Amino acid sequence: MELTSLTKKQTLWVFLVTYLLAIFIGALTLLYGINNEYDIVLTTLASTVFMTVVIFFFSNITKNASLYDPYWSVIPIVIVIEWILIYKNLSINVILLLIAVLVWGIRLTLNWWKNWSDFKHQDWRYTHLRNQAPKLYFVTNFFGIHMIPTLVVYIQLINAHDVMQYQSINAIFIIGFILSLSAAAIQFIADKQMYDFRMNNKTKSSCIDEGLWKYSRHPNYLGELTFWIGIYLMYFSFVRVINKNIAYPILMILLFMFISIPMMEKKLQNRPGYQEYKEKVSMLIPYRKKTQ
Repeated sequence: MELTSLTKKQTLWVFLVTYLLAIFIGALTLLYGINNEYDIVLTTLASTVFMTVVIFFFSNITKNASLYDPYWSVIPIVIVIEWILIYKNLSINVILLLIAVLVWGIRLTLNWWKNWSDFKHQDWRYTHLRNQAPKLYFVTNFFGIHMIPTLVVYIQLINAHDVMQYQSINAIFIIGFILSLSAAAIQFIADKQMYDFRMNNKTKSSCIDEGLWKYSRHPNYLGELTFWIGIYLMYFSFVRVINKNIAYPILMILLFMFISIPMMEKKLQNRPGYQEYKEKVSMLIPYRKKTQ
């Protein structure tokens, strides 16, 4: 049977088998590192790399790089739970951290599934990269689509890992926790508004200019960045000093500012009304439209 002939529900089994196998391989790697008393952070790095390789292998079998898409929200939950089991730490700060990651990850995964159709379709960015340099696509697919995003997310999780080394909460931690939950709320609202807009505008000939999108051209990206800033604040609440860990959310910000957002803007630049919309609405940080 051709995978492109599978229904949406049938493709779920492909995702489940792929991710369960990846998680199994990742868990074995982590267990091996623990048994040999290797550094947990570095062992987790090896674990997430192996998981990504498994998903990359199956994305080549399915001929669809979007098999990787749920990784962004599913695997961080797995890694955080694994760390909790390793450290046997269920103090109040770790519980709140887990809640924040679960709310963010589950919501993002559900939104992915809501917008996923079947293996006939692939994220337009992946198709664009393939069409730009088809002979280099294997390398681009492995590093650009799979491995680099994996490493960026893994680096963000280091702040979550370091939070687990403490067993209390404070005012700054609570601010970070609330910020992370607020980020998930921003993403939920923005994604729902975009989904409703698309359902009511079948021609794709216009751009959304309502709700959160009236004040920010990319409120969903703003929510993503806000989440990781919130995780960093949870970590900062304990150390109270600017150190290398601040580079992790900055790296995520740079990824969106110089790669994700420019790619999206380039795709939308020829859409009717988008240039006018672009002139009136902030790229990321929300503020009211300029006076016309």
